[in-house]
Amino acid sequence: MKRCPNCGSTYTNDLQKFCTKDGTPLVDAQIPGAGQGETIRIDSAQLNVPPVDDEQTKAISHDLVPNAPADFDPYKTIMSPSPRTSTSLPRDTQDLPPLPVSQPLPPSPSGPIQPPPQSGSLPPSASGPIGPPPVQPSAQSSGPIAPPQLPPQKFTPTHAAATAPQLKKKSKLPLVLGILVVLFVIVIGVAGAGYWFVVRPMMEKQRVVINEIPSPTPTPIAKSSPEPTKQVAREVPPYSPPLNAVQFVNSDENLDGKLKEHYVDFSFYYPDTWEKDPKAGVAGASNFAKVERRLPPDFTQENFAVGWYSSAGSEEGDRAVFHSLAENLSAQFAKGFTDYKKVSEGPAKAGPYDGYEFRFQSTSRNTERGDITIWGRVIFLPPVDGGKNGVTLLMLATSLATELKSVNDVGVKGELPMMLESFRFGK
Repeated sequence: MKRCPNCGSTYTNDLQKFCTKDGTPLVDAQIPGAGQGETIRIDSAQLNVPPVDDEQTKAISHDLVPNAPADFDPYKTIMSPSPRTSTSLPRDTQDLPPLPVSQPLPPSPSGPIQPPPQSGSLPPSASGPIGPPPVQPSAQSSGPIAPPQLPPQKFTPTHAAATAPQLKKKSKLPLVLGILVVLFVIVIGVAGAGYWFVVRPMMEKQRVVINEIPSPTPTPIAKSSPEPTKQVAREVPPYSPPLNAVQFVNSDENLDGKLKEHYVDFSFYYPDTWEKDPKAGVAGASNFAKVERRLPPDFTQENFAVGWYSSAGSEEGDRAVFHSLAENLSAQFAKGFTDYKKVSEGPAKAGPYDGYEFRFQSTSRNTERGDITIWGRVIFLPPVDGGKNGVTLLMLATSLATELKSVNDVGVKGELPMMLESFRFGK
């Protein structure tokens, strides 16, 4: 039940908000004698309230608000919010939580009591603000003035989304850089492996080519090198041979094949007790010359042979291929000698000429003279006239030569030093 605190009129419709006589906001009716703050519902049968005429109510309402428009309805309590209020309140103002009920206020003689604030202010109209004028408290308003009940406010996900902090996206730059570094390392590794296992062997094959050697005393063959630069052969002092020395002078009269193609003029002296191999320096031979010191019936003590290799025309030009020449020829010797082992490798001299050599050692087992140790030296001598043909000097010695005790004695002790010191290019 509702009651007008100004005129005391009561209304059984709980949904009615304002008095139909003077427009005052209605409050809950209280029965006299009840405790303060308690609201008791009374049936309409207990009140002597004459029935309300709707036409009369409308007429009275227009009389109370003379400037109201023709369609003004005092029962219509829904008002549009003002722009100022709508910007300060949330969208769902009907969901605000209810306000606490205030204590009853005693009537104040000092002035009119303003009605409690509503959920929103009324928008101005052309004829003036819509709403009841302020009223003076009357003697009949003995109960407390209840504030308007506001609906609870709802919390929508939009508010949470608006207030949630935005997480900063992590940069992908470190990951991209790491991937690039790994790819770079992989590419470098692949390039290095390709050079070492593919390009380098191909270059070596193009640079050095060794022909097959049919005997344990072969002559290495190197590939053709860049066009040599013609140079003037330096003068070397002549060799003074001993009385028992025999001179060998190279000739191309009986040569063919590779020996004919790579012919070189040279000469050397050897002791007259040595034997010249008739199979060398002829058609189909693999060496220009071969002489040997033997023990009967057919045991080698010392051996000297001259072969050839393709040169760049000078020591400087051949220096880049000397190691490859030594490696290839040493690999072929390993197939023909038992217990073969290369001992050393490096620069060497043959008479007045500078060259490059490698030394090796092997064993001949179960012979008539027992196990025989074999020592060997191979010296590469570049041409002195700027031509393309160099020579190889092969020296072999065995433990049957009692003057020799190790590979370091080959060409130094025994009778081989005569051939090594007397070797000369030219006629």
